[in-house]
Amino acid sequence: MYKILIVDDELVFRRGIHAILQKSDFCIGKIAEAVDGCQAMEILLHDTYDIVITDIRMPRMDGLMLCRSIREQKMHPAIVILSGYDDFKYAQTAIQYGVSNYILKPVSQKKLIGVLKDVIRRREEDGPRIKYKQMDGLVTGLAQALWDQDKDACMRVVREIKRELLKSGNSDSKILNEILLGAASKVSDEMNEEIPWDIFEEHCFEENLEILYETVTNRRQHGLLESVRTYLMKDPAISQEELCRLLGFSASHFSAAFKEKTGKKFVDYRTEIRMEAARKLLCIPSRTVTQVAAQVGYTDYSHFSSIFKKFYGKTPAQFREERGLGT
Repeated sequence: MYKILIVDDELVFRRGIHAILQKSDFCIGKIAEAVDGCQAMEILLHDTYDIVITDIRMPRMDGLMLCRSIREQKMHPAIVILSGYDDFKYAQTAIQYGVSNYILKPVSQKKLIGVLKDVIRRREEDGPRIKYKQMDGLVTGLAQALWDQDKDACMRVVREIKRELLKSGNSDSKILNEILLGAASKVSDEMNEEIPWDIFEEHCFEENLEILYETVTNRRQHGLLESVRTYLMKDPAISQEELCRLLGFSASHFSAAFKEKTGKKFVDYRTEIRMEAARKLLCIPSRTVTQVAAQVGYTDYSHFSSIFKKFYGKTPAQFREERGLGT
């Protein structure tokens, strides 16, 4: 998975490049941002990145000084400079620092994607680095297993990833962790919530996988009850299968997660919501009892009446009669 660092003092520009990268078909494991060269160097000294995309004019440390510092520290990311200045001296200096490409702003999506494809192609040709495009299907499979909270599926995909890495001669923990970051990125996009990268430790893939699994579990279960209640209040007749589809859970994991979160079986909780909704609907004169039963998910009126009586001590018809309403 490729790790990319975007360096620019303009937030709008950084977010624009970030959005282009996320929508691309590159196999990206991580995208980080820095507001200037100083912050970028702090990031690079603590983590390894494959590509640095940087502006020229920035406070504290500009893009060219950043390029110089990167090379002085014996770091070897590909560097792409994006600048609003069509200045030959800038370009000439950039070439001295081994910059891969120099693009003038404003940058089109087509131009940026084209340049990055060329940069990635050259990096893969220059060394024994694994062709991560070959791994993208497995990374997606790992992300799906994490999303489904299926630990057995996670381990099956991990075994397959390790086999593929061994075939290519790349089996160290660092590469495994990069692949894990790629899966985490995909899950993060699915949840529409950022996963903090600092939860991971270098060179301990199994521990990192367990940390990620638990993190995704906690994030997905957080707010589960609120989401379920929202759907049930909107449509009390909704089935468990439809809820699982909407929330992205397997049936077995949904049942287990819901029981752990609430201490109740889903069917019992749904019955409570249905009876609450039925009680309100029965107070509407224009609704018949059979219409209310159907609206909250019961096609058998006798069954509906029996459950309602267990909750409120009277049948729906008696409930209506007490309020001077017909059946």
